Amino acid sequence: MAILQTLGVVSCLGGPMHFCGYAAEMLRDEFARQNLAQKRLQLQWHMLYPDSHGSKEEKLARLNKSISRFTEDWTKANQSFLIIGGDHSCALGTWGGVLNGLQQPGQFGLLWLDAHMDAHTFATTASGNIHGMPLAALLGRADKKLASMYPGSDFIKPENLILIGVRSYENEEYELLKQASVDIVFAEQINGLAQVLIKAIDKLSLTCGTIGISLDLDFIDPVDAPGVETPAAGGIKAEELIAALALINRHPKVCGLEISEFNPEQDSENKTLHTMKDIIEAFYGEPQ
Repeated sequence: MAILQTLGVVSCLGGPMHFCGYAAEMLRDEFARQNLAQKRLQLQWHMLYPDSHGSKEEKLARLNKSISRFTEDWTKANQSFLIIGGDHSCALGTWGGVLNGLQQPGQFGLLWLDAHMDAHTFATTASGNIHGMPLAALLGRADKKLASMYPGSDFIKPENLILIGVRSYENEEYELLKQASVDIVFAEQINGLAQVLIKAIDKLSLTCGTIGISLDLDFIDPVDAPGVETPAAGGIKAEELIAALALINRHPKVCGLEISEFNPEQDSENKTLHTMKDIIEAFYGEPQ
């Protein structure tokens, strides 16, 4: 059984809630409860905790730098990985590190599965929450304050980024993405996720040698995944997402999967926790 390098980011610094950092520890325990006969996947866990000194922005800068060291090393070694946030600001470190580790960072593509656009800067945000800003930084369109938290030395080309499932956003972040000509598939445009996902990967594969997938759990219908930081009505059913990911199981161009924004306080009957586990097994697990 293959071992999957897994990084748990035990932090809520970029969002409004205080418990999303528990996702990695809870998921690690959930996998540990499986007996050997049930296992389709073995995770090699690494845990990162933010330090306690300095401002929130300084803490996030150091945390994202630490995240980036892991993903840079795994990218250089051509090792698949799994990142469990934390809030979605961890994407600054995850994909900044991948870009640092690639010999041709201009050939990196990213699929962003999210109810939100996450493309604000400090100049446009109403909330000030950094989990709503990572795409601005990853595209090289951050303001000075946001740029100080980004550990990457390169940026994602706009044509190599595809957003899928968007259904809640502000005009300012939409304008940033429109000006960059980023491809956005809104939730109401999706009639069969598997087809949309495969089409997106095929499109990126034409110009990208390496592809990442970043999944915010609020991409899923909150009926199926209630335990998220910023739920938005509607969305993709969990069963449909799991089936779509199973179709691209261990896709050779996908370097890593990032999952973020779990909020255990809202997770009735551990529905979202169990969905996370099913998502990981669908994409990385050995076929049943």
